[in-house]
Amino acid sequence: MTRRIGASVATALVGAIVTFGGVVFFFEPIASADPPSAPPLPAALGFLVYIILSVLLLDWVSREIGRPVKAALIISASQIILVSVDFVLRGERGIATGAASAVLILVTWTTMGAVYRAVLPDTKSGDDQALLSG
Repeated sequence: MTRRIGASVATALVGAIVTFGGVVFFFEPIASADPPSAPPLPAALGFLVYIILSVLLLDWVSREIGRPVKAALIISASQIILVSVDFVLRGERGIATGAASAVLILVTWTTMGAVYRAVLPDTKSGDDQALLSG
């Protein structure tokens, strides 16, 4: 347990330093010189690209882990932290909107993982079933 705490503290410290330095010296200078422009694709095509990339990510993580629902939960947790939590804490999104976003992300990824598991029979569905049932 002590090793995990030490590893967590060291990871948090390095993560904070790299993130802060990256934002201040890398991201912000680029963002300030690169104003938003019109979307590069029509909305429907952009949505299709997003879905295809999401499915490819789920497929890759599912193959690595062997449990599609667990893979989906890991992806959704990451996305919730990066989008819903971060935006609320920076004041760019209200709490109710952040919570709604988190629920939508969780439901979307979990259902995608469940469908992936149901259609691909050689996954570890017993372990995923326990995740879905509580």
